[in-house]
Amino acid sequence: MTDDCLILVVGASILVLPETDQMEVYDDLIDSTLLAQLVANKRIEKSPGVNWYEAYVGVLDDFWLRHQKSSQTWKVSDEAEETSLDFFTAALSQAALGQTRTMTNVLARMAKMPGEEPAIQLLRSYMTVSDAGQSITAPASSMDVRLLVTCANSPSSITTSYVQFKTREALTSNPLQQVFQPADVRGVVQANHARANLSETLYGPARRAIALKVRDRRASSVATLTLPAEIES
Repeated sequence: MTDDCLILVVGASILVLPETDQMEVYDDLIDSTLLAQLVANKRIEKSPGVNWYEAYVGVLDDFWLRHQKSSQTWKVSDEAEETSLDFFTAALSQAALGQTRTMTNVLARMAKMPGEEPAIQLLRSYMTVSDAGQSITAPASSMDVRLLVTCANSPSSITTSYVQFKTREALTSNPLQQVFQPADVRGVVQANHARANLSETLYGPARRAIALKVRDRRASSVATLTLPAEIES
């Protein structure tokens, strides 16, 4: 299925879109996803204790109506090393609300890509925020690592999964390849899942203002990703 999809990196989010010659029909999804992240990042800068995901969905909930949602937390194994990909796969296997196979396939294929890929570099730069609220690329006392995957069923219907954990380890060039020892991950892994539909009644009056707010950030925050060939099972 993923060979018939378009993959975009929008900040810390991977968007999986049905293949189309009219990308503009997904502008509302791209713009609102980017705006919500920018607002959440700004709130963390001002108040490092703020939960990033709650700040993010607090913006989206103004326009996207979540009709299903779930959350989970778990501690990593004390005996085995795991990757960021393992954390996300575990989250998808336990409480996801659909599109599990597509999300897992996209992430597995991204994990095979070199860290020099521009879209991977963009994703990495948005995935980390230190306890002081700053995006970082070097080791710190502690930092949150976050990843959001959104599958668009249509321009106005989405399924999302989000994973966050805390570590002292700086991210490698492709974070999905990174191996974490049990002692590297502090506290629990957090996962959130949702299905939502865009409300034209709510978004329509704000569409132009949102597009203007993110217009200057789209070039530096959005990248197209070409996946490597399908992985044989």
